[in-house]
Amino acid sequence: MTALVVPLLLATTLVATMLAGPKLVRAAAPALMRTPRTAVGLLLATVALWLLASAALSLMLAWLFTGPSVLPTSITGVCQRCIAAATPFPSTSPIDTAVPSAILVFLPAAALMALGGIAVARGARRRRRTAASARDITGRAQRITVYGHRVLMTRDPHPTAFSLPQRHGGIVISDTLIAVLHTHELVAVLAHEREHVHGHHHLVLAALDVLVAPLRWLPLMAAVTNAVPHYLEIAADDAARRSAGTPALAGALLKLGKPQTVGRAGPEPIMAQALLNAAGPDRIGNLVTPPPIRSAIAPIAVIGAVATAFAVVATSVHGPYLYVIAAGCHFPL
Repeated sequence: MTALVVPLLLATTLVATMLAGPKLVRAAAPALMRTPRTAVGLLLATVALWLLASAALSLMLAWLFTGPSVLPTSITGVCQRCIAAATPFPSTSPIDTAVPSAILVFLPAAALMALGGIAVARGARRRRRTAASARDITGRAQRITVYGHRVLMTRDPHPTAFSLPQRHGGIVISDTLIAVLHTHELVAVLAHEREHVHGHHHLVLAALDVLVAPLRWLPLMAAVTNAVPHYLEIAADDAARRSAGTPALAGALLKLGKPQTVGRAGPEPIMAQALLNAAGPDRIGNLVTPPPIRSAIAPIAVIGAVATAFAVVATSVHGPYLYVIAAGCHFPL
């Protein structure tokens, strides 16, 4: 029974983290905003480790449970030898259940293949729509140089600024933006968008969209999907502040207001998640008076501790299985 304590504790931690994840992410925000790049890495790593730990739970149960055979005898024999060679509980008698052991062993691989298929489909769809939207913008934009930055300038009655992936054009601004912003404010906006492009923030958004967003029905995944774009904007804000100063950036954000809907005249709507906008008055308060981080220390510590625990579990469980497979525990084909 002692061997059951570890998977039971892991299952409880996985459920608790999934349910409490949104609250932890919100509570840790004051500290995460101070280091937005680290915040993005920590949140994405926590998601990845949660998934690995979930897969480890299934493999761990395969060490402890046994059930009816549903595979050909030859494959069942190899499967049983692999499980026996990988288990850290060789003296523990398996608990007989109605669940075939093969399901516990192959469930993580099946889930990974399903997620991979969804990611490929979403990635291809995202790539096509982003390319179509970029062609639409490029077709009606003028390539000019503004304060050392090569940008696409569009005719738009709204002061807009956003960025596309570098291969699709990079920084896009409207002629109205140039007209309404002072020089130092325009420099701040350009520095903001340059950080998005040079920091490869679009790749992060794409990975978030194809790998994490399909799982947003889980509370933790939804919280991370919502939070990461916000921290990418803060990272770009920090670059703009270093380049032009906080007053210039705050002034520009006030004039930009909320992100405008762009591409309305295009062949298809632009996916909002494909763009990174400089607009957003909600960030001005954080720029001028960032919230104190004292209340965020405990949530950050909890997220870090849970992520570390998941990493240890994933390494301890997946490692022996990978070693056994590498050592020659192959299935007959």
